Amino acid sequence: CCIMMLPQSMSGQTVGILGLGVSGMAAARALAGVGVHLWLHDDSWSETGAPAEIDVPTAAQIAAWQDWPWASLDAMVISPGIPHHLPAPHGAAARAAEAGIPVISEVEIALRARPSARLIVITGTNGKSTTTALLGHCLANAGIPVAVGGNIGDAACNLDDPGPDGVIVLEMSSYQLETTPSLTPDIAVLLNITPDHLDRHGGLDGYVAAKARAVTALPAHGLAVIGSGDEHVVKLADDLRDGAAALLVISPEMAPAAVRDCAALAGDHNAENAAAVAACLQHLGCSDDAIAVGVSSFAGLAHRLQPVANTSHLQFVNDSKATNGVAAARALAAFDNIYWIAGGQAKDDGLGAALDATDKVRRAYLIGASAPAFAAALDGRCDVTMCGDLNTATYTAFADASADTGSASVDSATILLSPAAASFDQFADFAARGNAFAELARRLAAPAAAPKVSPKVRGGAHA
Repeated sequence: CCIMMLPQSMSGQTVGILGLGVSGMAAARALAGVGVHLWLHDDSWSETGAPAEIDVPTAAQIAAWQDWPWASLDAMVISPGIPHHLPAPHGAAARAAEAGIPVISEVEIALRARPSARLIVITGTNGKSTTTALLGHCLANAGIPVAVGGNIGDAACNLDDPGPDGVIVLEMSSYQLETTPSLTPDIAVLLNITPDHLDRHGGLDGYVAAKARAVTALPAHGLAVIGSGDEHVVKLADDLRDGAAALLVISPEMAPAAVRDCAALAGDHNAENAAAVAACLQHLGCSDDAIAVGVSSFAGLAHRLQPVANTSHLQFVNDSKATNGVAAARALAAFDNIYWIAGGQAKDDGLGAALDATDKVRRAYLIGASAPAFAAALDGRCDVTMCGDLNTATYTAFADASADTGSASVDSATILLSPAAASFDQFADFAARGNAFAELARRLAAPAAAPKVSPKVRGGAHA
């Protein structure tokens, strides 16, 4: 039987919560459940109270953070999207630092409940949401009680403890890892590290150190599962070889054969994700047959190499979560005859690694603010059509691909949305962009058979 996680050791304390989205409100409910005196603030709320749809614990006080009882605060819970240190701390975080008040994450609150289930933490710049969801799917399929959350799906405090025979699987971002001092996972998975969110960590060294927290927090009986695709994880693996915890370095070649039967796990990067999952499952005692069944039946996550529609010769793949060049490069390596839709609000390195992954791109269709810069970068590498917006790009790609496919030279093709850029110039977020593409794809592919329904769980927002 699952038991709600409540941090009994914090009963009677006084805690401020800064940021009252999903994670902040989850922390508030868990703390209210053990009699913590709560002070709440969100920069988007008025001082008169919370929005009507927010269910605030009755004993909590909503107030400007300046009016909190700083002299008696035991801790401050901060939402992951709010800077607690760099590039400049939020005023409340600065005040907490001055007063020596611990600034902690919502995940820290869940761990202070001391769940009896085994804990697996998964992180990495790319692939952590797919890996987390795949592991949760395989555990459930094997009949092992499991709760999945953190930076994906539900907040950690909203999960029930599956008990000593169960497993909690948490995806954790670099922000969460920095503010969770009680972290002691049984298994830590660190897939890869490529530059991202560097302003929040004072540069690459700070980002690497934050990610490394997942494995350096392992106890003596723990297992570190580390990828092998970049210099940062390779160095971390070398540093860990003489440590107390066990170490397993994984690569795409170590993936279970069943990965070939799963359309949602296309590409070498997903093979490595599957290898990491298989390593965790084997460590937990799952049989090879159970692993194969779980991997082959995985439906995938929305907006990550997600097949959304198809015709007899074309498939539409929604990879809207690929908001940087490394993620887009992995998608470009996963298919042949690609009609590539890219662009948006570019990251600092522009197309980055995607520039060296265009061999199978027949034409790129560029959208958004980055379109001129992307076109210049792709000059001489692949044909480019400037489209401006997603609607034009999708229709143009479909017309071109339809004219080319079905011939002896091009039997089939993929229309791939893998933007290598953020969405905020034209969409609210990557999910809105992906949903718009999926709707266009289904309209263009009709009356072809409807695609598989994607799982409801949505992947993480932070790296």
